[in-house]
Amino acid sequence: MSTPYHHGNLRQELLKRAIDTLNEKGIEELSLRALARDLGVSHAAPLRHFAKKTDILAAIAIEGVRSLLHATEVAENSPPGLGRLRAMAMAYVMWARDNPAFHRVIRNADVMRHASQEVQAMLVDFANGQRQEILTAQTNGWRKLDDPDVLFVHLVSLTAGTAIVATEQMYEVPMASALSKETLAASIELFLSEEPATCAPVTD
Repeated sequence: MSTPYHHGNLRQELLKRAIDTLNEKGIEELSLRALARDLGVSHAAPLRHFAKKTDILAAIAIEGVRSLLHATEVAENSPPGLGRLRAMAMAYVMWARDNPAFHRVIRNADVMRHASQEVQAMLVDFANGQRQEILTAQTNGWRKLDDPDVLFVHLVSLTAGTAIVATEQMYEVPMASALSKETLAASIELFLSEEPATCAPVTD
C-alpha cells in the first residue's frame, strides 16, 4: 500500500518507490506520473528531478552500483590476493542479502541499458580490481598455472550466482536449510581456498 509523501528528499522517495515498482510490477508499469500519484505529489513535481523515465532508470543504476561498491570496500582491510578476493565475494553476497530489491534492480537489463558512462566506468574499475587480486593471488602461489581470465570468469559467476541463490524467491524454500551465512561462505571457500578443493567421493 502506498504511503503519501509528506516531507524530506523527494528525489530519494522517487527512487525508492521506483525500485519497489520495478520489483513488484516490472518496468512497463513504471512512470513518473504513477510515482507522483503514489507519493501524493503533483504530476509536475518529479520533473524537477527527472525529466523522463530513462533518467530515473539511470539514477537507480548509479545508486545501486554505488551501494554495492561501498559494501565491498571492506575487502581493502584484508590481505592482498586470496584474502581480499574472499572478502570481496562475501561482501557482495551479504550486500545482496541485505538489499534484495537493489540487487534485483541492478541486474535488470532494462535498468542497466540506461546506465551512464559513470556506472560503466565504476563496474570496469571493480572488475579490474578483481583481476588484479587474482594476479596477486597467483603470484603468491594460488592456482598459478591456471588462466587468469578463466579464474576471473569463475569468480564473477560464483559471486553473482551465490548472490542470486541467496536472494531469489524460487530458492527460498527448497534451499532454506543451506542458505546460512556460514554455508554461503563455505561455498565461496571451495573455490577461493589456498589449495584447490575437492569434493568427497560419492559412496553407496
